[in-house]
Amino acid sequence: MPQPEYDRSRVGSYLGLGAGFAGSTLIFAALGWYVDRHIGATPVFTLLGTFLGAAAGFYNLYRHAMALQDNSSKNREDGGESKPSGKGPEGQ
Repeated sequence: MPQPEYDRSRVGSYLGLGAGFAGSTLIFAALGWYVDRHIGATPVFTLLGTFLGAAAGFYNLYRHAMALQDNSSKNREDGGESKPSGKGPEGQ
């Protein structure tokens, strides 16, 4: 049974999306932990930082995934190689 083909050049883009989500969550959680330690609070800021980081990471992941999907669908319609459309998170 043949394996479905996929565009290997996009694997790095999608891995970067996951790493960005995890990174923002961990950074905000660490900042919350740091604040908690210095003001002697219960883990309120750690939890707040974790949820804020996850929300920010998800928002960033969503924007970039939609831009990648838009570029991919335009590429299929054109029948050509992947071309930057100038439209995406940076161009908005």
